[in-house]
Amino acid sequence: MDTKSKNFHKLAVILICLIILLPSAAMMVVRPHYIKEKTGKDEFPFAYSSVMEQLVTNSYVLYAEELLSQDKTLTPCDIFFPDNVFSYSSGLDAQTATEEFAEDTVDSSDGSYLADTIWIEDQVQASYDDWSSTFSQMRSYLEYEILDRTTGKILDSNHSAPGTKSSTYQSLEEIQTDSVLKNSSDYAFAAAIEYGENGNIESTPFFSHEKSTASQALNEKAKSNPFSYISESEDPNLTFRRPENRIYCYTITKDSLKALTEDYPGIIYTYNSSDTSTEDLMIFFLTLSGIVAGAALLLPFIRPLNTGRERIFQVPFELVVLISISVLSISVAVSADPYTMNQQSIYSVLTSIGWQDSAANAAQYLWGLLGWVMIFSVFYWTAGCARLIFSMGPRQYIREHVFCYRFFPWMKKIWAQIYDNLLHINLKEDANRLLIKIVLVNFIILGFISLLWVWGLAALLVYSIALFFLLRKYFRKIQDQYQLLLEATNELAQGNLNGTIPEDLGVFEPFREEIDKIQTGFRKAVDEEVKSTKMKTDLITNVSHDLKTPLTAIITYVDLLKQPDLPEEEKTRYIGILDQKANRLKYLIEDLFEISKATSKAVTLNIADIDLISLLLQVKLELQDKIEAAGLNFRMNLPEHKVILPLDGQRTYRILENLLVNITKYALPGTRVYVHAEDTENHVKIIMKNISATELDFSPSEITERFVRGDASRNTEGSGLGLAIAKSFTELQGGRLEIFTDADLFTVEITFLK
Repeated sequence: MDTKSKNFHKLAVILICLIILLPSAAMMVVRPHYIKEKTGKDEFPFAYSSVMEQLVTNSYVLYAEELLSQDKTLTPCDIFFPDNVFSYSSGLDAQTATEEFAEDTVDSSDGSYLADTIWIEDQVQASYDDWSSTFSQMRSYLEYEILDRTTGKILDSNHSAPGTKSSTYQSLEEIQTDSVLKNSSDYAFAAAIEYGENGNIESTPFFSHEKSTASQALNEKAKSNPFSYISESEDPNLTFRRPENRIYCYTITKDSLKALTEDYPGIIYTYNSSDTSTEDLMIFFLTLSGIVAGAALLLPFIRPLNTGRERIFQVPFELVVLISISVLSISVAVSADPYTMNQQSIYSVLTSIGWQDSAANAAQYLWGLLGWVMIFSVFYWTAGCARLIFSMGPRQYIREHVFCYRFFPWMKKIWAQIYDNLLHINLKEDANRLLIKIVLVNFIILGFISLLWVWGLAALLVYSIALFFLLRKYFRKIQDQYQLLLEATNELAQGNLNGTIPEDLGVFEPFREEIDKIQTGFRKAVDEEVKSTKMKTDLITNVSHDLKTPLTAIITYVDLLKQPDLPEEEKTRYIGILDQKANRLKYLIEDLFEISKATSKAVTLNIADIDLISLLLQVKLELQDKIEAAGLNFRMNLPEHKVILPLDGQRTYRILENLLVNITKYALPGTRVYVHAEDTENHVKIIMKNISATELDFSPSEITERFVRGDASRNTEGSGLGLAIAKSFTELQGGRLEIFTDADLFTVEITFLK
């Protein structure tokens, strides 16, 4: 930057300082004079303050204290409504109070009257407590006297009048003509309230240094009924009782009034009134603010000044709004209320530590000037920051200066996660945590809205509208997800077990797993039904084949025996074949009955302690002929001790027999058969392994079904019920029979629990 540009920039700084300083000085000069002119003098506007009401209520408190000194059992309701309301709070219960006052035409059965009476007593007591509390705060600062209007005798006093030894005023006329009080600069005001016969207001003189209608204001307050709302809502005949034949006189010095307002800042306050309104001053202030803001907008257009692009104008938009609203609120309050920040606090502190009046006044003035300089500086700064919106364009300004915009993608992502979590509520889990989060977020939002004061209503309206559209979108999304769930269940109800739900179900997502379980269960049920149907078909086919084969042979050989010229040798051979086929048919039918009874749980077990190892060796010994005929080599690995179990000996024998017979039928001849027994603490297991003569192309779970045989051609003898009977008898005795295949290795395991 060259020297010329620097000089112009310095000139711009000087101009900005003048633009800010001149309005500040104008407010320092205009505001005090304007307020002084509006209020008459630099005094408190008593006519438009709470002083009038407080003086009246003070009189009520002093009146109550006078009566209470004579009878301490009285209540505020007894004092102010002695002829109309009976006392329920004096220790009487409801029944006693009702009976005692039945003579006042009170219906004792009407509980509503009693409730209304209690409510009236509570209202009177609460009001009296407020009056008494306020008076106790003012009592040490306020000078008062109570005079008997008929005799002029002082009944109570907490001060001595200036220039006298006994009383400030001997009569109402003396109050009105006391030139000493009127001209004294020590007193802030003097007032009296005169009550005549029956509590009528006779006069309410009020003297202060201001020219106002304070006496009239005091008179209006004294005549008003503080409990008018009770008469209007409960009983129009209720009469409020004021003091009678009493004069209540009040005075307060300026120092005492100042100390009172400092010690209790809110005890005396002013009302809005036309006499003290400062609309003109506020308009003047806003005009000066507009001039400062306009200068901030126009100076940057003067290019040689080279201003408007300083870093101070580059702050985030949110900070500008926060500071400008805060300063605007303070400045409007100062301009609108003449008594806001009108006390010379700096002056008081400095004089108290020994500063001269002139120096303290100068410091107080500079302090006020500095305040206005700061206010107008903020206006200039706000306008300079707002100018960037027009020079840069709204979009670029938002991207570069709106702090929230930088976090918009992150906030959008967070919001998407929150919304997604709401759409994917796990209905199986406890929802308390989610509800607490939602309530907490809503609490935080409403908390921020409540901090916006008047603007909070608009923010609450915007929040409510946004919440409505959000909930409507959320509800519609749930409706769409519910419709998808209905479509999936309808397809399942129509028998489509392969239907899928391609879209996300949101809050109903847990039902996807349940629907999959239902589909799996239906498929399993259908497969079981198909399998059962196939088994029934195979059962009929196999039973028909196995029964038909020996029956056909029997019929055939019976026909041959009918031949008259049949040799004896042939007859003998035919009879042997008939016996063999008949026995086979007998065994087949017996096995069928056995498996039927075992399946229906109709078998009666004869449980006894048996040695399972000895029983196994016995079965093997009895089948030794078949084992040798099959050319099998048994390798036994059995415990040497007895293994005693509670079993049915006959059924257990049948189990072992069927397994060993099955081995002799289907094991590869000339191979080894391994029989192994395990005796553990919890169970006993017998394992049999052999090499199959044919390929094991069946499922181990199918071979134990009824009428299923290892040779599908059914060329070998047997019913196909051996393994099925063995499995049923094992399970009836609490055991487990399992079959495993590995290539040509056939393994069967029997397990009994101890």
